[in-house]
Amino acid sequence: MTRLSRRGALALLGALAGCSGANPLDSESVPPELDAAAVRAVASDSAPTVPARLPVDIGSDHLAATERRARSLLDAVPTSLGPDEIPNGAIREKLRDARRRAAERLSASAEASTPFERLLAFADARAEARFAAGAWRAIDAGLTREDLAAEAETVRADRRALRERWRYVGADPVEATLVHAAIEDRIVSGRSHITIGEPRRYRLGNPLGVGEIAEEVERARVAVEDAAHCYDRLTASLDDPVDLQPRLVDARRRLHEAFEDEQDALSSVDPREPWRIDGVDVADTPAAEALEELFRPVDPSDDDDWTDAEPAEALTWAHASFVTLEAFLALRERVREGETFAIESAADVNAVRTAAIEALRAAEESPAEPMLTRHATTGLADQLARADEELSIEGGSVRASWLRDDAATYLTVAARARATPAVSRRVAAALRAA
Repeated sequence: MTRLSRRGALALLGALAGCSGANPLDSESVPPELDAAAVRAVASDSAPTVPARLPVDIGSDHLAATERRARSLLDAVPTSLGPDEIPNGAIREKLRDARRRAAERLSASAEASTPFERLLAFADARAEARFAAGAWRAIDAGLTREDLAAEAETVRADRRALRERWRYVGADPVEATLVHAAIEDRIVSGRSHITIGEPRRYRLGNPLGVGEIAEEVERARVAVEDAAHCYDRLTASLDDPVDLQPRLVDARRRLHEAFEDEQDALSSVDPREPWRIDGVDVADTPAAEALEELFRPVDPSDDDDWTDAEPAEALTWAHASFVTLEAFLALRERVREGETFAIESAADVNAVRTAAIEALRAAEESPAEPMLTRHATTGLADQLARADEELSIEGGSVRASWLRDDAATYLTVAARARATPAVSRRVAAALRAA
């Protein structure tokens, strides 16, 4: 597979447009080609996996019930669908593929390594299976989107009932924040919002469009069920529930004010080229790509107002923002000192990947607020795994420039991982302040 970074592609197009008889690919500036086997070998070494966890006990009965629901939806779709059942070949193949994907997702869900990972995975498996089941019922029994309206209204009612009784209670404010952020994600965000409107991928007369709406209803249903379960498990664990909302709101305000002050360090950064540093030739290097990726979320000219976010979500947002700001400034300082992390060999790729792995492991082993730290490193481990997957599919010879984005991912993972423990202490201190 061959890929050019966005900036590299533009540079190549510009070179082609500006040359007459000369071939820019014959230039000495063309980056070296690497042995794809050596590149793939870089990604073959083990990397840390950081499964998602939530500081609340997920009940085995709830997990069993949500798995049964997923299996019952899957079992409602015949394993063998032929022309007699679905004359339309295109629809038949899409439904077959949908059932196969749902079965694979369900199988993988049962193997997830933590209860919270299984909760997340079963939710996705249910939605996938409901798409297939809804589409099949549209074909086999004439199900329409109007038939789903009653179920949608039931889910809306359950969501309203949960919101009415939900309070930001907890014992430890850090752990409670993570639980309430998960609840907010399910009943405040769009995850549990149902429109029963027009399907996005298929036209209304297509049974797959009915399946799509059934999937939307199921996603909302499982979101509300899981949020209610997490909240009930949290409250059941409390001997003396304390209303933490004023504390969360105050921590959100103070952290946001501090973040705005610290963004002043970005005043000299050109938002169009945040990688540009006087005296350092960093263009078209992994360092430039990484600096651009890290700058985007903390760009002062495009700052999102945390005061508009729900309290718990805002605090996880604060954590991510401080991590990214610290990562950007630290990486920029290394670049200012002359480091570009240029890729000229598989060993160079291995070096940035190894640094990312070491930084992730160090963050995981840090005693600083492990729940908050893991909330961040789970996503970082996923990013590293995706970069590894990109490397593992390279074939033949590989131009070094094609690996720039993957190397940049390793750089951003390392920079964020190094910043995470200190930021976890800072956010936790804000939450625990009287």
